[in-house]
Amino acid sequence: MAKIEVESFFYDLIHCKNKILSTFDKWDEKYEDDERGALVAGIRECEDADLINVLINIQRLASGYEQIKELMDAAEQQEVDEAMSDDEEDDDDDDD
Repeated sequence: MAKIEVESFFYDLIHCKNKILSTFDKWDEKYEDDERGALVAGIRECEDADLINVLINIQRLASGYEQIKELMDAAEQQEVDEAMSDDEEDDDDDDD
């Protein structure tokens, strides 16, 4: 299994997720009866500064997931490289 170290941005991901979900929860309560739906109504009626904060948090969340993907890909590639080098060493031993 791939080994991933805990990076500081993992905590940022949790923070951003919580901020986004709390905003969505507020919109769900405030606009639950709105025919447009809570998310659409919340986005449309939201103050510019609050909307920018939500969008920044969504962007940070997406960026964090991209970093996780990169770490996972690098860890998997390292495992493949190690397995390949082990196979090459075994092949060299068979030639003797």
